[in-house]
Amino acid sequence: MREIYSSLQLREIFHLEFLRWFSRKMRPKDYGLKGGANLRFFFKSFRYSEDMDLDISTVSVGRLKKVVMKILTDRSFGDTLKPFGIDKVIGPDLSKAKQTETTQRFKVHLITLTEEDLFTKIEFSRRGLRGRTLVGAISDGVLRSYKMLPLVVSHYDIHSAIVQKVDALASRSLIQARDIFDIYILYLQDEGPQTAKSILKNDLLTVSHLKKAYENIFEIHFKQFRDTVVAYLSVEDQAVYDQEDVWSDIQLKTAQVIQELRDRYV
Repeated sequence: MREIYSSLQLREIFHLEFLRWFSRKMRPKDYGLKGGANLRFFFKSFRYSEDMDLDISTVSVGRLKKVVMKILTDRSFGDTLKPFGIDKVIGPDLSKAKQTETTQRFKVHLITLTEEDLFTKIEFSRRGLRGRTLVGAISDGVLRSYKMLPLVVSHYDIHSAIVQKVDALASRSLIQARDIFDIYILYLQDEGPQTAKSILKNDLLTVSHLKKAYENIFEIHFKQFRDTVVAYLSVEDQAVYDQEDVWSDIQLKTAQVIQELRDRYV
């Protein structure tokens, strides 16, 4: 009997298989997986991501477009997804897709065997690699849940991931609850003092960055957390995190992380 996967899991299956094909065509030094997918695949995050983000360097706009579209339209790639319940992959309309020297965006529709239309997006930032990347194996726990073979890709290390998330929390025009949650997940699983020392060597963060990040933590109300983070957890984890006092605790602990970093600057 075929396993039944949730819409979040089906998107994740697509992301994983895309990375498998993409990593065969790109040198590890030319790209780095970042954002929520990086956290989930390598750093024990239990938040699913609807989309997937990568940084890319040295590869031309034309070549990257060709590589990605060849994967998305390859019949063999589509066949690898069918056993999971994804019947068809509909790639982007390149006449409308953003394809510039700074960003390349590929909007994809996954049509399931039950004719559900699931939207996802793969976005490449072309501003260079920001932080330290390394080549690593995606978590056995993630792959085992789909009975997938091992997969090795280039991704940002934990210190770079924290820096990117703190920078996002301080810099976004629209503050995101997921940035707060992700800092909480990342920092608490690593060695705090060593992490702080490594983070403060990174020139992306300044005292004003950390001050703004700290202030932004308390601008997010529980409803946004519930709609944009809790909704992307498993049913079991939703039961735990769909509580206002849990969100308040996450905010306070994340604020302590930011305050610790600020204290080390002065």
